[in-house]
Amino acid sequence: MRITRLYLRNYRVYEDELNLEIPPGLVGIYGPNGAGKSYLIESIRWTLFGRSRTPNEEVRTAGVNGECVTEVEFEHEGHLYLIRRTLSGINATVRAEAWADNLQVGEGVRDVAQYVHSVLGMDDAAFRSSVFAEQNQVAAFSQQTPAKRRDLVLRLLGITPLDQARDEARRDAKAAMTAYDTLRTLLPDLDELTRQATESAALADEAAKVEQATAESLTAARAAQDLAEARARSLDELDRTYNELVTAGKAARRTHDQAAEELARLDKELAELDGAGEELARLTPLAEGLEDVETRLRLVEAVVAAETALAAVPLPDALPEPDEQRRQQSQNAAGEARSQLAVAEAGLKAAEDELARVDQAHQRSASLSTEHDCPLCGQELGDAFEQVQAHRATELSDARARLERSRQVCAEAKARATQAVSELEAETHAYERARKAWATYEESRRRHQDAGDALTRAHHALGAAAPETAAELQSGSTNSGSTESEAMLASLRQDSRRRRQAAADCQRLRGRLDRQQIARAERDRAHARVGEAAAQRQALLDKVEALGYRTAERDAAHEALLEARRHTEAAVAGNQAAAVNAGKARADADAASRRLVEGQDQHQRVRSEAERARHLGRAAELLSRFRNTVVATVGPRLAAQAADLFAELTDHEYDRLEVDAETYEIQIRDAGRLYGMDRFSGSETDLANLALRVAISEHVRFQSGGAVGLLVLDEVFGPLDDNRKERMLLALERLKGHFRQVLVVTHAGEVKEQLPNAIEVIKLPGRRATARLLVTS
Repeated sequence: MRITRLYLRNYRVYEDELNLEIPPGLVGIYGPNGAGKSYLIESIRWTLFGRSRTPNEEVRTAGVNGECVTEVEFEHEGHLYLIRRTLSGINATVRAEAWADNLQVGEGVRDVAQYVHSVLGMDDAAFRSSVFAEQNQVAAFSQQTPAKRRDLVLRLLGITPLDQARDEARRDAKAAMTAYDTLRTLLPDLDELTRQATESAALADEAAKVEQATAESLTAARAAQDLAEARARSLDELDRTYNELVTAGKAARRTHDQAAEELARLDKELAELDGAGEELARLTPLAEGLEDVETRLRLVEAVVAAETALAAVPLPDALPEPDEQRRQQSQNAAGEARSQLAVAEAGLKAAEDELARVDQAHQRSASLSTEHDCPLCGQELGDAFEQVQAHRATELSDARARLERSRQVCAEAKARATQAVSELEAETHAYERARKAWATYEESRRRHQDAGDALTRAHHALGAAAPETAAELQSGSTNSGSTESEAMLASLRQDSRRRRQAAADCQRLRGRLDRQQIARAERDRAHARVGEAAAQRQALLDKVEALGYRTAERDAAHEALLEARRHTEAAVAGNQAAAVNAGKARADADAASRRLVEGQDQHQRVRSEAERARHLGRAAELLSRFRNTVVATVGPRLAAQAADLFAELTDHEYDRLEVDAETYEIQIRDAGRLYGMDRFSGSETDLANLALRVAISEHVRFQSGGAVGLLVLDEVFGPLDDNRKERMLLALERLKGHFRQVLVVTHAGEVKEQLPNAIEVIKLPGRRATARLLVTS
């Protein structure tokens, strides 16, 4: 047994919810005095067996009306158990539940206690003596007087109840002898009672004979009357009786036919059920392996699914990352080309405007003559007319040349800009394709890795649940990839289908076979109804044949009936008088007989009381012998167990630890000589006392037949100095070989640093506490 978790709420000083994990091995429980360490340990016994050293009303946290809940979760022989106990209501009503492997197996205080007893193999008394070792018990082996030491050992071993039973038997024997002496003085005279009973019986017999004679006369008269009445009724109802017999005969025939049909149907059904039993026997072995095949099928399906998923996501070829710098360079070049195009277009617009102005000026000059005034100075043109015409023509020619050059520059800039934009678009498209290809590559790598991880987990799960199947699959997968997995999956599916069909057939056949006993009973009843109906029909036929009817016989029968009634009335009067006399005589005889029986009973009780006193005395003697035999047997075995454990705790430093089988005094044999504990240091004394206490725990488990594997040591470090604490800690480390879990309760906080695990109990205001697990190594 190993306790894995404690849960407390509103339990003693633990008002707030406490969910405490308990590690295996050696665990220290420390905290200041009065913090609640002992309450933490007592919660184990309270939860498992409902035992507390205080009334139930004091188990719940003081001043709290909420429900008190305690849970102990423990692992034992490969199973996980949970015991829950609650206290609720003003009357402190106790409820209990038991769970095993997450399934509820018990409910109710009595049922849960019996279930815990069956799981651990011991009751509360044996569990307490075996598991809990207090400091005063350990130290008592070397500090108390021999009588007190012997009483402590016998009480821990469960022998004290034998002493109580022996003493109780002795007291009962003495009380029985006293009762015998008292009853013997009150015995009546049996001879006188016998004489009175005999005389009363004779008088009653004589009166009974008279009553019997009158009763016989009355019986004869009534019989004659009955015969006369029967004869008269028979003749009156002859016709009706005949019709009833015919009707009853037809009903009997129908009943017979129906029962015969039912019998034939049931015979056929039973023949079919016999064949179903043989089919069930053939299919049962196949159906019993369904659960294992289903488990392996689910695991192999997971492996095949993971392999399929991995094959569907192949690992792609590595790709370069997208070139962001090249795309940026193309974008910059396109921007520069756009700027140059804008400058060229501005120059073209200016040239076009200049050409339009010059062209207008040239057109105006064409309409002039030598007689017109100059449009600039206002003087007559005269000879300057030709100069003006030539100047306008030259100016127009120059404007047209400039426009042509601007158009060429703009075209070249536009071509460069178009080329730069095309290159940018191409580079952008290439970058987007590279980025999408890179994202696709990264996603494929991730999916491939996830599929590989899923396949690894599927193989691990298969290996944990079905190592042989995993090994076979691994071997096949090495040679032929997933082909072996799919082949095994197909085989398991086929096997599963066959076994599921077998299980369904078994269930169907069991359902049919459940009716086999009912069908047999129905067949027996149908067979009986057939016989009864045949017999009834034949009887009715016989009655019909026996019928007859005559009027004269009917009149004579009625006359005889009247005469018989007169004789009966006279016989009744005579019989009543005789019955009164006989009743009085019988009452007197019964009273005398009762007095005789009571006297005989008193004599028998005296003899029984004497026999009971003798038996009780013998029982007390046998109990005393049995107790002495048990004590004589326990002593040597306990000494041997303590000696072996002491040798282990001290690395065989001494020859042997010896325990006196009568007084349980501890002595150590060193270098061939036997010494008392006064010769040795305190640490050797501590180890010797601990060895004897642990030996007692192991012997209690041996007697009860349980195998708990848990030891709780309460305040074993209390009075020890540093050297003795160190030796005791070393001994506790070695005790881990004997126990799966050792819980050490102490108020010495420094001990937690030397233990692999420690639980700190923290004292809170208002007489409250909590606890936490500290992992120190």
